[in-house]
Amino acid sequence: MEGRRRKPYFWFWGLIFIMLVGGVGWCYRSSFIAGTIKFATAETGTINHERIVAATFANQELSVLAPLSGKVEYIGGDGRRIRRGEQVATIKPEGAAPGIKASGINQSITASMGGLFFQQSDGLESILTSENLISMDLNKLLTQNPVAKTTGDTFQTGEVIGKIVNNLIPTMAFLEISDIEELTVGKTMRVTMGKQTISAKILRKSDQPKGVIVQFPYYIDGSAVQRRQDVSWVFRPPTNGVLIPKSALWTKGEELGVFLWSEGIVQFRKVKVLDEDDNMVCIENLPSGIPVVITPRDGLEGLVANVKNI
Repeated sequence: MEGRRRKPYFWFWGLIFIMLVGGVGWCYRSSFIAGTIKFATAETGTINHERIVAATFANQELSVLAPLSGKVEYIGGDGRRIRRGEQVATIKPEGAAPGIKASGINQSITASMGGLFFQQSDGLESILTSENLISMDLNKLLTQNPVAKTTGDTFQTGEVIGKIVNNLIPTMAFLEISDIEELTVGKTMRVTMGKQTISAKILRKSDQPKGVIVQFPYYIDGSAVQRRQDVSWVFRPPTNGVLIPKSALWTKGEELGVFLWSEGIVQFRKVKVLDEDDNMVCIENLPSGIPVVITPRDGLEGLVANVKNI
C-alpha cells in the first residue's frame, strides 16, 4: 500500500520538475533569440538611380598666342570675364637691354573675342570642338592627347599662353554609355555634376565608341579646365519616402513584409515596395522612426525584444 502511495507523488513532482525545466528553457530560448535580433530605424530618404559615366566636354575655345618671345605677366585671375580687345597679359621681350623703360618695350596681349580667360591650355582647343563632336570620327577625336604646355612664365613666339572660352555658347559633351538603346535623339537626359543636375539634349548616338553626344542649355563651369571628368547619369527618376535596409524584407507564406518593433513586441507587417536600389528599399505607409528587424527569420513574431541593437 505504501509503495502505491509513493507513485502518485513521484509522478506529480516529476511533472512539476519537467514543467519548471521546460519553462526555464523556453524563457532562456526566447531571451537568446530576442538577444540575437538586430534592428534598424526606418528613415525618410531618397532612392536615386544614377550611374557614373565618363564625359568629354567641348566648348568654343580660342588659343591665345605669344606675339614674341619673352616673359609673360598675366592680368587678373584665372577664369575672369573679358571683353574683345581687352588686355589679358603683358610680354617683356627676351634680350631687352637693362635700364630701358619697360613701358617702351613691353607688348600688350589682347583678347580677340570675349569670354572667360584661362592661363592653362591643353592644345585641344581647336580639335575638341562642338562642331567636331558632331561631324568627325569619334574614335579618332576622343583619343587625341593633350599637348604639353611650356612650364614657367617664359614663352617663345607662337606658343600658347592661355585660352579664351566663349561662355555664351552652350557646352557639349560625349558621354560614354554602354546601353544606349532606350535613349532617343532629340529627347533629354538628366546629368549630375557636383551639386547641380541638368537636363541635356541628346544630339547623336554612337555605336563606336558607345555613347551619346549631348548639348547642355548653357556653359558648364569647370568643363573648360577639366575637359574629361566623371559625371552621374540619372537614368530613372528618384523616389522619396521611408527607407529601410533591403535585408529587412521577409516572405511569410505568400506575403512580403517586415518584422517591426511595436510596444516591446516583434510584429510582422505586410508591406508594398515602391522602389529599391542595391541596399535600400522605399516602403509605402511605413512610419518613419519605427525599428525594423534586419535579421529576419521564422519564429520571431510575438517575441518580447528591446531595440538596443540598432
